[in-house]
Amino acid sequence: MSLRGKWLLFKTKHSQLKQQMQQAFLQPSRRNQAVVPQKFPANIVTKERTIFGGRLLTAGSGAPQPQHIMLFHGGAYTMEGTTSHRQMMVSLIEQANVRITYVDYPLVPEATVEETVVFVMTVYSYLRAQYPDDEFFLMGDSAGGGLALTLLQQLALRDEPLPAGTILISPWTDLSMMNPDLTAAAKHDPFLTLETLKRIGYEYAGKYPVTDPLVSPIYGNFDHLGKIKLYFGTNELLQADDERLLQKLSAAEGTPFTAHVMASMLHDYILWPHLPETKRTLKEIKQFVLTGKLN
Repeated sequence: MSLRGKWLLFKTKHSQLKQQMQQAFLQPSRRNQAVVPQKFPANIVTKERTIFGGRLLTAGSGAPQPQHIMLFHGGAYTMEGTTSHRQMMVSLIEQANVRITYVDYPLVPEATVEETVVFVMTVYSYLRAQYPDDEFFLMGDSAGGGLALTLLQQLALRDEPLPAGTILISPWTDLSMMNPDLTAAAKHDPFLTLETLKRIGYEYAGKYPVTDPLVSPIYGNFDHLGKIKLYFGTNELLQADDERLLQKLSAAEGTPFTAHVMASMLHDYILWPHLPETKRTLKEIKQFVLTGKLN
């Protein structure tokens, strides 16, 4: 773990971050302007559409490579994307010259899983039609990682074309929060709480059982999903479920993967752009997207 990472862990554990995050999750703002065209550097071309009950923002250079990342942001299915998500997009665009579409999907409490999954399925087909020559990758952090995995499983279930690869960062894959190991893991997480996530999980599920694979992809089929890169930290509440996900991937057929278990890292550490661990992760993601090679 880097010195900067150790300092971040110390700082977050001795702050009011946990209380602030619970309030943000349970009383989300809808005035967030973090991922909008005017916030991107002038050398990045953006295209924004409000469509199918959500919003898309596609960003890239004037002449991007054919690789195209669909980015599903985290935020416990209640919060919009953050400045860190925009910074991550800019970093990948500048380093890899890829095209990235930020997927601003329907959120709780205005929507439930039913609207959200229909939206991302529709958007995937729409983008493939809009950019027929592009090679698509799914990428998601936290709740966005769970949603990316749900989309991947639903595409496989319907025999739809799969993306070239999927990147999952601290994915939230079991919204039931019933794993008994979560109680111990929660003690090490400086900003997620078991009770808040459980409450949001049931609200997101709507009329579906919280263990339905549409809601909690950990209960879905992991066979023949294509290449997956998985990242998570050992100081996060969701580590216990990400270890279960690792077991599911290990037992699956036709789903090659690599897992990067980041020692002492926080949940969704990639949202801290100055961490050496974040920079290394983005470099590995760049190589995966450009070459298709898992390592």
